[in-house]
Amino acid sequence: MFIGITQRLIQNQSYYEQREALALDWGKLFNTSDLFKDFLPLPLSYELPFNLYKKHLKAVILSGGNDLSLYNTSDLSQKRDAYESELIKHCLHDEIPLLGICRGAQMIAHFFGSKLKACQNHTSEHEIISIKGEKFRVNSFHNYAITELGWDLTPLFFAEDKSIEAFKHKNAKIYGLMWHIEREKGLNESSLLKEWLGNFKDNK
Repeated sequence: MFIGITQRLIQNQSYYEQREALALDWGKLFNTSDLFKDFLPLPLSYELPFNLYKKHLKAVILSGGNDLSLYNTSDLSQKRDAYESELIKHCLHDEIPLLGICRGAQMIAHFFGSKLKACQNHTSEHEIISIKGEKFRVNSFHNYAITELGWDLTPLFFAEDKSIEAFKHKNAKIYGLMWHIEREKGLNESSLLKEWLGNFKDNK
């Protein structure tokens, strides 16, 4: 079964060509982690309507890369925002499990009316704290932080500066994590990933 993953959009510099790219880390994660046993990643193309993919997918991941068009008005950021906004609507309507990673978590948060701002000290390993007081060290590669969640979202983990590092939707099967599960130290905290996977893993 497939888990769809949105890709980074890249403008080639040597000659004009816009490209979709997915880090090799995602393939390594699916190949080596028991959490993703029996699932294959399916990169989603921005030139194909998400509606064409839905019947083939058990879940969707919004990956990292690119800034939101809120902070970068480039054509690529706008194209990605538009596609992922429609994707979120489909996941809500059809109850498709959705996971946002870093930029993907920011996209989900923004979609639901959350507040974000530029941040410092979020581009290296740092500590996160759960609402129960549990502490973990995770990777971090973002320049914008979620400071306040919008409607229907509830916080799960915070950074030391009180910004929100993980959240979930109160009713839908939608989660957001600001660290990269596919990179080194990305699975130091895996309970939320297991919880998200539990929405469909036992019903392949």
